[in-house]
Amino acid sequence: MEHVEVPAVQSPSRSIPRVAPRAYDYVRQVLDFGFRNAHSVGMTARLEREFAERFGQKYGIAHCNGTATMQSALMAAGVGVGDEVIVPSFTVFSTPAAVLHCNAVPIIVDVDPETWTISVDAIRAHITPRTKAIIPVAICGLPADMHPIMELAAAHDIVVMEDNAQCILGHYKGRVAGSIGHFASFSFQSSKTITCGDGGILVCSDDELALAARKAATIGFKDLTLKPGDNVVSEQLRCHPDYQRHDSFGWNQRLPEIAAAVALAELERVDELAEMRTYAASAFDRVVNECDWMIAQKTPEGYVNAYWTYTARIAREDIVWADVRAAFVERGGDGFYGSYQPAHLEPFFAKLNRAVDENPERFPHFAERLPRYESGSCPVWEGIQPRSVMLKTNYFNTRDADRQAEILAETLALFAAETA
Repeated sequence: MEHVEVPAVQSPSRSIPRVAPRAYDYVRQVLDFGFRNAHSVGMTARLEREFAERFGQKYGIAHCNGTATMQSALMAAGVGVGDEVIVPSFTVFSTPAAVLHCNAVPIIVDVDPETWTISVDAIRAHITPRTKAIIPVAICGLPADMHPIMELAAAHDIVVMEDNAQCILGHYKGRVAGSIGHFASFSFQSSKTITCGDGGILVCSDDELALAARKAATIGFKDLTLKPGDNVVSEQLRCHPDYQRHDSFGWNQRLPEIAAAVALAELERVDELAEMRTYAASAFDRVVNECDWMIAQKTPEGYVNAYWTYTARIAREDIVWADVRAAFVERGGDGFYGSYQPAHLEPFFAKLNRAVDENPERFPHFAERLPRYESGSCPVWEGIQPRSVMLKTNYFNTRDADRQAEILAETLALFAAETA
């Protein structure tokens, strides 16, 4: 291959504002109300209701970030000291961190060699009587293979929480991602499709689990109900000095009304936000499909990838990742990321290994059965990760996406010519 060309885009260019215009009005409503009570003008309640409805669940519980959401879900599911939670090696550290916050043990397993989502076979091989939950991650926007995961969970009485921080309007075999597991967690961090700077939301359809998760996010107030902003007792009773407020353990992880106002406005235009991501990914995909040494993350038939990033891998050992990135940036590319380190190889886990070895009495739930977090335990992802390429898709003008695809084509052609 000596040259890669991007097919001409027939549709006219399109641009959308970075912030939803309606967000300014919603934020103004919150400010005008003056924070006179905790629920203000009800933006958080609206966000929770509308988000849950859009993603096929009964309840939404807004949080301050997309790590807190997972922590609340695990607490609601009863995950605690010594329990095991299966997570993939290709994920942000937040996923195993949420498990550790519950004093539970993250069991980090390998991924599928083509989709790079959690391997169903690896899950099956690592289920034990201690397994309490599975967290399939919709990595880079691609849902995991949910049907067999849910079947395994049902057979072993395990809770499934979809980590959809990177997946807004992805689909799996006719269902929107987030509508399949017992819980689904979403992030509103600044790089995500829906953002309010930071925040997150947990969705769920089980009454008992949803109420427990709401309490976990709200310091265990006993008078909370499934309805956002509602209480089971009167204000008069709650003000009485004899009233006892907390009947369960929880953190204070609520989403501020101002942030909820922005997230609500973004949710209301989520289709066009998702379309812009897909447009950028399609432009990159046309280029990569013409390249014989770069292979894209596979999106199987029946799946819709939400493309938080467009992700591929360099398949030839003689082409150096850093050289490709440098050439891309030199020609005006926005740069790209390599994937995060495999979760089990992050330095924290090496420290945990040493701590357990040196003071096993301090880690009774790890000692003698610690899954050693070390190289070789997830060979598929360990082999792919060093050569991964993650291209941003959050462009708000299709001309910008087209130009980045052109630069990528020029870059790939350069290396093809050098190795011809």
